[in-house]
Amino acid sequence: MHHGLIILYSFIAAFLGFSSAFAAEPTARIHGILINADSMYRDNERQTAELEGNVQIVFQGQHIRADRAQVSLRSRQVQLYGNVEIMDAKNTIVGRQVHLDYDNNTGIIYDGYVQSGSVLFAGSVLQKTGDSDYVVTSADYTTCTNCPATWSFTGSTVRAELGGYAYIKNAILRLGNVPVFWFPYLVVPLKSDRQSGVLTPIFEVSDASGFSIGIPYFWAISESSDATIELKEYQKRGLKGLLEYRYVLTESSYGTLNAASLKDKAISSDSRFNKYRTTQEKNTSLDRWFLKYEHYQEMPDGGVHRAQVNLASDLQYPKDFPLETLNHGDSAMENRVSYTKNTETQHYSVDSSYYVNLLHADPLAYNDDAVHRLPELRFSQAQKSFRDTNFVYALDVDLVNFARAGNAYDDMTALNQNGTNYKFPTNSCAAPLWEDTPGCVRQYDGKYDPDIDQIRTGQRLDLRPTLAYPFQLGNTVDFVPKLAYRETHYSFNIPDQPYLARRYLRTELTARSKISRVFGDALSSKATRYKHEIIPEITYTRLPWLSQDQHPFFGTGDMANAPFSSRDNVSDLDIASDYGLQFDYTDRVYDRNLVTFAVTNKLTEKRWVMDRPEYRQIGYLKLAQSYNEGGATGAGASQQWSDLTAILDVRLDYFQTYTIANYYPYQNVTNTSSRARVLNDKGQFLEGQLSLQYPITPGQEVDVSKRQEDYTFSAGFISRYLNAMGKITYDANPKDASTNEYQVKSWAAILQLKPPGDCWIINLATDKVTGGDTRYFVSFDFNFDGSPKPPLPSSTLDLYGF
Repeated sequence: MHHGLIILYSFIAAFLGFSSAFAAEPTARIHGILINADSMYRDNERQTAELEGNVQIVFQGQHIRADRAQVSLRSRQVQLYGNVEIMDAKNTIVGRQVHLDYDNNTGIIYDGYVQSGSVLFAGSVLQKTGDSDYVVTSADYTTCTNCPATWSFTGSTVRAELGGYAYIKNAILRLGNVPVFWFPYLVVPLKSDRQSGVLTPIFEVSDASGFSIGIPYFWAISESSDATIELKEYQKRGLKGLLEYRYVLTESSYGTLNAASLKDKAISSDSRFNKYRTTQEKNTSLDRWFLKYEHYQEMPDGGVHRAQVNLASDLQYPKDFPLETLNHGDSAMENRVSYTKNTETQHYSVDSSYYVNLLHADPLAYNDDAVHRLPELRFSQAQKSFRDTNFVYALDVDLVNFARAGNAYDDMTALNQNGTNYKFPTNSCAAPLWEDTPGCVRQYDGKYDPDIDQIRTGQRLDLRPTLAYPFQLGNTVDFVPKLAYRETHYSFNIPDQPYLARRYLRTELTARSKISRVFGDALSSKATRYKHEIIPEITYTRLPWLSQDQHPFFGTGDMANAPFSSRDNVSDLDIASDYGLQFDYTDRVYDRNLVTFAVTNKLTEKRWVMDRPEYRQIGYLKLAQSYNEGGATGAGASQQWSDLTAILDVRLDYFQTYTIANYYPYQNVTNTSSRARVLNDKGQFLEGQLSLQYPITPGQEVDVSKRQEDYTFSAGFISRYLNAMGKITYDANPKDASTNEYQVKSWAAILQLKPPGDCWIINLATDKVTGGDTRYFVSFDFNFDGSPKPPLPSSTLDLYGF
């Protein structure tokens, strides 16, 4: 009956008065309780009321329905019989019979259930011990909205606190009506807040590890920190302990620590390790571990402290457990600590980087050949006006110490095979690929040979002051003439010529213009509009003066034949080249006499969102190429044009693409890295990627057979009962030239099954990393609190199939 009618009837009844016994009046207010029934009888002496037929009682925000009821006003209790239903703002209680103390909000429910949202407890006897506390006998718990429930836990006893936890004794997990797993004691959360508890098991199968099961425990340490501790048993490897610790210092300062350890039994028969182990070490287990730490903290003085640690017991660990170190396929594991501070015009930083070389063939190789930056100090003065003139100046200072545990230099051996020059560390096997042969070791003669040996450690001080005078001509062309001076000092840890210096002047003139037009509805002030800009520019650089000490560190060939554009990369091919391999590209003199042409197209959208304008760049295309007007000598004498670079970036609502292409006119090949994605509002997507890289050496033809050509296809699908996404990477280099057969380098697939009821998700995943084995994962996400889980983001694919 409508609540307003109940109040009206109550008012009339109070006005007329009641006798000690009544049967015809359908509605009454007794001691603040609104009562309605087909027939009612009240005994004033005993202070009881008998209600029969369509009983409805309203008291303290609770609405009670039943077939029959007995109300004891003296003990403040009510006995409810037949189709009992008790509802408040959060919970619903249903039962065959209910004894309720309505003053203390406690009672007993027989053959019924309690429902809060989609959390439901059913049992033969339910004791209500508080506003949200229950003890249930012969209980059944689920959060599924379908009937019969897709999953449920049955237990001999359940103690539940709605909004807290449920404690289940002798818990049996049932899928439908089929029992599948027994737990002697189970604690499940009934709220969406962070809380400690055992998470659902994770199952994994792979060729190298066999079957494994992981039992994770989530520990809510405090409001600002938590941890996941997991024990994982591998069929072939043994027991592993894993830890992930997370903390938040402030809204913008946080960190994560990951670690694991196991005594790996599978290594005893692993040929990758046994190939390099001694006779005593072969066929034995190996202690393996990893440590990964990331930290970001904004300091009170405006500075930022960053830390990154990534270490492992052996070089094979990232391949065997790629989801832990997250760097499979990298050439090194980077460990870095830095402090930076930026003001409006200045930058300060202290940075240290330690690298673990992953390119050794021996998984247990020492790291004494890796070169580290310990430390690196930087200062930058951004462009700043000189007093009240148009002159602007800037300054960059960089001091870095290159260090390693091994020798300060490498003894090198030069070799020419079939017209190809090789240069490699001197070793006992006199072979370029000496590390592939067990027993081969590096050799040092104890004397630095400047004609061939490679310097690997030292200190470098680099100063780069610049002075510019920007001006505009006719409001159409911007000119920026610039004069830069560079001075670089080196100190090497070698006995001969330990000090080097290089100084030069670079002049630069840039001319830039802009042509633009606006498209769209010009009449409406809130119409969507587009602005197209074309920005042509030309930059001329020249080195009028250069002073450089003669030393093999700078290369032995004619400097005019060295790479002349700042876009040229430093690679392993430089080791055997005439211009040598230095610490990094800072050690080279580039853009010597260069004219660079570029044109940029920009497309910007202006649209209105909630009465506020929103701007976004939806299209970007830049083309650039350089010409070495000073000429060249040697093998690259006629190759004065640099590669033609194209950058395309398109970001629309349902289409995105990003492409970088470098066309080399003299080699007639194009290095390309490109991706394109089509997506919709549901999160479904289809993406294709291409990575095509040729080894480029100035003055030499390209060996097409050594190209790296990979195609990656990925897609994601989201629906009511199924989410799926996957990717596959093809190596377009033929495995066998005679069959021209392509091979799959890696793949990953993730499948989320969502049975009816919105109460759980079955996660299935499989992947194969490059050079690794195939793995399968199974895990379950139960919605213990009744809150449906969102689908996995597409970025989850990046964790699988490197």
